[in-house]
Amino acid sequence: MKLEPGDMLLALARDLSEARTTLTSGLEDLAGRLESLEGAEYGDAIAGLRKVLGEVSDAVQKLQDKAEEEEPEGPGTAPNWVELDKEQCRELWDWLNSWCNKIFLPVYAQDVWRPCWYRHQQLRIQLTWLCAYWHWAYEKAAPPTRAAEWHMRWWPAVETFMKKELKECGYVDPEKLREPLHAIPEHGEDALALDDFADHGLFDWIERDIARRPDPEKKRSKKDPAG
Repeated sequence: MKLEPGDMLLALARDLSEARTTLTSGLEDLAGRLESLEGAEYGDAIAGLRKVLGEVSDAVQKLQDKAEEEEPEGPGTAPNWVELDKEQCRELWDWLNSWCNKIFLPVYAQDVWRPCWYRHQQLRIQLTWLCAYWHWAYEKAAPPTRAAEWHMRWWPAVETFMKKELKECGYVDPEKLREPLHAIPEHGEDALALDDFADHGLFDWIERDIARRPDPEKKRSKKDPAG
């Protein structure tokens, strides 16, 4: 029987808890046995063993403390489209486009993707934090709980939003929409398929977005009296 990710995580947590309990109990039992031999003729050997026991106990405690540290709630500050200069805006578009084109669309979103996605501002904002969470989930040494939460919680939430947001954009049966939000080229060189990454207006859209942003602040040198 195939276990769901949530069940696997619960089983792993239970196994780790049992292992920790067994190890702690064993150390306590060993300490008691050493105390019972305290007055015997093996004083030096017992002292050495007690030192080793103390070191092991310290190591176990450090592992317990590390395991019990709170997991960060998120990937830090998600990129904010509101406060960007021209350079930051271009970098953010490149970052989001690369992830959506190479990872998100082909692996996750083929059934709900539409080439007009970038025209929907709220969707673009949702995809931005989803992208940040995805990178955080797959950092080196990241616990599997991050990826599990991304797949079980964050992606389904955005998928639901995408279906609602894009249902009237025009990339559906044209007979069902008398006034679609976007004109859809159906023939010729400009014809689009549902799973195309973007329509032909993407790059002009990006350049217009960048152009309306403020110029980046120049870093002043230490010799600049105004610095």
